Amino acid sequence: MKDNRDFLEGVYKKAEVLKREKIKKTRIYRNTIRFGTVAAAIAIIIPLAFNNINLSTKNYIEIPQVARSLSIDDPMTNFYNAENIVIGKVKNIGKSQYVEDNNYIYTDITIEPEEVFLGNINEEEITLRVKGGKIRKEKVFSPMEGRFKKREKSLLFLYEEKGIYYLLNGAESQFLELEDNVFEDKQGNKYSIENIKNNIDRRETQ
Repeated sequence: MKDNRDFLEGVYKKAEVLKREKIKKTRIYRNTIRFGTVAAAIAIIIPLAFNNINLSTKNYIEIPQVARSLSIDDPMTNFYNAENIVIGKVKNIGKSQYVEDNNYIYTDITIEPEEVFLGNINEEEITLRVKGGKIRKEKVFSPMEGRFKKREKSLLFLYEEKGIYYLLNGAESQFLELEDNVFEDKQGNKYSIENIKNNIDRRETQ
């Protein structure tokens, strides 16, 4: 009787082990399927996103931008050299213009200055002219300086010529708003309003 009992207990234990292994394999299989499905979705979405970008300029001829004469490694250079430093909100993005003689494209952007830290900007609106844009008629495009969207705010480092404002050093002179009144430069450094004012104060004491 004891041998039979031991034999049956061994059978039950073996069955329990097999049951647990089966459940474990099922979970692994399900997780693998779930991961594979997500990976497949990502593999589809990412190319689609890039395809949409490429389609927007498909059959267009790219006009390379002429690099700015000033190249900076230190974002603080913006604080020391800009004529005007402002926080501005994009009100309107104008139609891009193609200057055929000089073979370049520019776009005028209407900016509403919200806070002027440096300079004599008193207007409710200013025109910021940036390189780049897309011309449908001539089927030409050029990468745009900076990133501009309606109602988005940026910290801008500008100089002025004949009533038109320009970015001091292209895209590097636009710090995008990361959160409310906190701006980020192209290297990932963040600036609060207090940081901005302190940096300008250092410029004036040098």
